[in-house]
Amino acid sequence: MTSSSDTTSDASTDTSTDTSTDTTPLRPTLECDVVMKGGITSGVVYPLALRRLSRQYRFRSIGGASAGAIGAALGAAAELGREQRGFDKLAELPNQLGGGKLLALFQPQPRTRSVMRLLLAATNQRRGTASRILGLLEVALTSHLVASLLGAVPGAVLVVVGAGGSGAAAALLVVVGVVLALVGAVAAAALMVYRTLTRDVPANLFGICRGLGEGNGPGFTDWLSERVDDVAGLTPEQRPLLFGDLWRGRAGARGEPAPEKPELDLRMMTTCLSQGRPYQLPWDTRIFFYDPVEWATLFPPDVIRALAAAPASDASGNLDDSEQAWEEAIAAAHTPPLRRLPDAEHLPVIVATRMSLSFPLLIAAVPLYTVERRSDATKQAVLAFREARRSQGSLSTAGLEFTKLWFTDGGLCSNFPLHMFDAALPTRPTFAINLGSFPEGVQPDADQTKNIEYSRNNDALLPTNDHLPTRGLSAVVGFGAVAINTARNWQDGSLLDFPGYRDRIVRVLQTPTEGGLNLDMDGPTIDGLSARGETAADALANQFNEKRYPESAPVATGWDNHRWVRYRALTSTLPAFVEAFDEGRKVLDVQPDSPPSYPFRSQKQRDLAGTLSTSLTEAAAATSAADDTTRAGLTGTPRPAGRLRRVPSL
Repeated sequence: MTSSSDTTSDASTDTSTDTSTDTTPLRPTLECDVVMKGGITSGVVYPLALRRLSRQYRFRSIGGASAGAIGAALGAAAELGREQRGFDKLAELPNQLGGGKLLALFQPQPRTRSVMRLLLAATNQRRGTASRILGLLEVALTSHLVASLLGAVPGAVLVVVGAGGSGAAAALLVVVGVVLALVGAVAAAALMVYRTLTRDVPANLFGICRGLGEGNGPGFTDWLSERVDDVAGLTPEQRPLLFGDLWRGRAGARGEPAPEKPELDLRMMTTCLSQGRPYQLPWDTRIFFYDPVEWATLFPPDVIRALAAAPASDASGNLDDSEQAWEEAIAAAHTPPLRRLPDAEHLPVIVATRMSLSFPLLIAAVPLYTVERRSDATKQAVLAFREARRSQGSLSTAGLEFTKLWFTDGGLCSNFPLHMFDAALPTRPTFAINLGSFPEGVQPDADQTKNIEYSRNNDALLPTNDHLPTRGLSAVVGFGAVAINTARNWQDGSLLDFPGYRDRIVRVLQTPTEGGLNLDMDGPTIDGLSARGETAADALANQFNEKRYPESAPVATGWDNHRWVRYRALTSTLPAFVEAFDEGRKVLDVQPDSPPSYPFRSQKQRDLAGTLSTSLTEAAAATSAADDTTRAGLTGTPRPAGRLRRVPSL
């Protein structure tokens, strides 16, 4: 919920900011983190929301997935460019997307244009189900007109023959011919659609749009990359924005060492389909390679140049400098030639953002390569290299195999990564902007405060409730869609009513015609969503800064209350954790000075581990000595209960 910064920001202190004005202070005294949910075009919610928070808070950590990653990248850039009107520039972006300009950013490749038309027809929420089906048929037929006409030929022949005759038989022949012509035309168009989906879309990196412009102005990647650099206040020579720029802050300079604790921590999620797991970007690992020619179809030229100009990565993991150089030499001779991704410090922000927003089918996946460690050929090549290095013999440049990995939308695994900046106890708030749907049939109110939902101390955000039809094709499709959404969102959704989470989440409600796959939203719709986001941020900021607790006679702010709830929630989980540790430690029949693996490298390491173990054992003893009433009182509040566990870093 917060990063591990040592800077304590007390929300009850003076912010030196008049939030009734549109001014953004250059040096706000308060700090916060922000996490944003994915939702494709719903990202228009975030610019005004971030500007509203910036009037009282300096962003120290900011993250999200998919469209939330777009908001995070732009918010981080605006914080870096705060003194160059970064947040004012950010707030102007929704106005640049009306009048069809948002849709114009999604430019399909020539061979996938027909699928783009089909997608737009299928997702047109302003039309009913029957109307959308007719629209799909119209698009399929007109997009593949030649094939449709050829498919209609047999039926047309029957119509001509029947029209030349007389009597019931001739009339029947005309009717059969008309039906056959329609069926033939639809079947031929369907065959062409199938061919495009199964051949052209996979060949286009499993997407309709790669992201760059196709001669009709910028694509969404060109546009977003330029906006990020502009909002950050970078000169043309400084572009593109790198993660290291954020870590060092405005006062730092490229070439200087990155600080141990970043001035601004930007993170986002991506999903590796090939490995069936999410990754958090930027990553520490250096195992990935890219094809510069392939990536030139995904990223603007200045980004490709920055990747090529980045200094060599430091060796990591089990590799030393010589083995890493050996891998890179083989990668360069690979077909296609590959380059290792640079260290996170030198990675352009737009690369990570693009890897997070690869919405399946609509936006092409991002391919990377890695050494295929499971390959027998690779294992033999590595052994031969290490043996040659030991014997100072000639080094082979053959045998090492690479495998291609596909990275797609981060929202597939974690669309609302609330956990992103978690720490044991917060030193600053982490605000979370969620997205949700109005109840069926409900439209936005003129009063924007009625178009958002947020909780207070004991009032959890209610879970979503998708109403499924029970008959027809819509029932089957709806059931499948809800099943997929549940698999994607259950982990994030389970935190909505969790103490220490629920009071810092605000949900921005949308109708079926707003956000999501509604690529052709008009200006007023975009303006409404943007204003809704600003209202949501205002509600969060006010809740945390105003005195609201206890409700009978408020003397503490929401931030004061939040910290106390977090403390109570953490202590309620400690008894079970320390007792489980103590039980396991008693049966850990291993001597610290002669373990089977992972030995301590120094006496100081061993002493520190021993001190920590002793502290946990003493805590377990205190827990066991407590009476049942005391223990139940500690572990039973707040509800629902939680537990501590060790989880992998993504």
